[in-house]
Amino acid sequence: MDEHPLHKPANQHLEYSASAAQLKAGFAALRFEGPLEKDFREAYLQENLPRGRLSGMIALVLLLGVTCLSFLLGGDGDLAINRTRLGVLLPILLAALVVAYHPALQRFYITTATVAICVFGFVASYNGIQAALEGKSYLIAGLVLIVIYPCLFLGMLFDRAAALAVMLVAGFLGMGLFMGLDPNTLFYCAAILAAAATMGAHACYNLEHAHRLNFLETRMLNELAERDGLTGLYNRRIFDDYVQRLWRQASREEVAIAVIFVDIDFFKLYNDLYGHQAGDDCLKRVASCLLRMAKRPFDFCARYGGEEFVMVLYGPPRDYAESLPEKIRRDVAALEIAHSGSEVANNVTVSIGAATAPPGGGRSLAGAIQIADEALYEAKAKGRNRVVFRDAAQVDAQTGNFRIADRKRYG
Repeated sequence: MDEHPLHKPANQHLEYSASAAQLKAGFAALRFEGPLEKDFREAYLQENLPRGRLSGMIALVLLLGVTCLSFLLGGDGDLAINRTRLGVLLPILLAALVVAYHPALQRFYITTATVAICVFGFVASYNGIQAALEGKSYLIAGLVLIVIYPCLFLGMLFDRAAALAVMLVAGFLGMGLFMGLDPNTLFYCAAILAAAATMGAHACYNLEHAHRLNFLETRMLNELAERDGLTGLYNRRIFDDYVQRLWRQASREEVAIAVIFVDIDFFKLYNDLYGHQAGDDCLKRVASCLLRMAKRPFDFCARYGGEEFVMVLYGPPRDYAESLPEKIRRDVAALEIAHSGSEVANNVTVSIGAATAPPGGGRSLAGAIQIADEALYEAKAKGRNRVVFRDAAQVDAQTGNFRIADRKRYG
């Protein structure tokens, strides 16, 4: 059978993807590595909150319905049970529903639901055992629903749901021994509850596994949509969106950003001489060099178009912002990709234009990008295979007034 395409994280587009790496490693223990686990748990909670709310409303209706019916038909023996239902179970259930519906409290939903199920289970166990002692053992059957409930209806993860089910079965067994329930009846009912807990936990495991698989595959599809199909770097659309958000954050935190444009020298001639397949391989190798440089948090690189790439550094020290472009130029040259048509070397080289834009410098994002772009074309005009670095705060440039003639001459 052919392997599912999303199960091939060695693919160049996803070799750096945490989702792909996790999918390759597997998650039989229902646990992701690193930030993926936190992201999944938050997404899982939001996805399952509607189910938890509906389950809570159904439980509320059943609780009130059974209580009302018990008041109408029951005798004195049901009075204590009804008081427990209204005085203990009803407030806990209402509190759980408030937490499930209130946005500011939803992070406590799983904890509240766990406490509610524990209380419901222990109260039901006590009432069921007491009823069994009075010859009404059929009431214990209601515990089966409470044991299965956290596994299937509350949107709990497997580890929490399974632990809760085991706790309820153990609580019933311990309570039955303490209250003196007939051992045959006790162990028979405990075996039924244990079987129900096992089936519920198994279903919960499969359900969570399917959710985790869907979570990873969805993230990978989103990553593919954000990436350039050839190099695996971010595409131009994602660059435009992300750099704007990064600029706003830099303004709030009063840190500078650096924009670095990288252009492969004489790439069109390289394509003509060696063919498009070799040209694609060249683009991918240069992109890999850039990707290795984007190591710090918030730094990223993208394919800007054709043979042109862009890297954005967030809050770089001045010496780092100046030295990194030269390191990129040297690393690309060190690839030693033969280029007999180049006018500046016997191998593939790059021209680089870089600019830093400090906060409060009166420079817009568009202006900072334009200055870096103009620095790139200055590097090409001066002979290529070189770096031109500019400080946007010290450059007098009018946004939008780009030198189109230079673009046509050196592009």
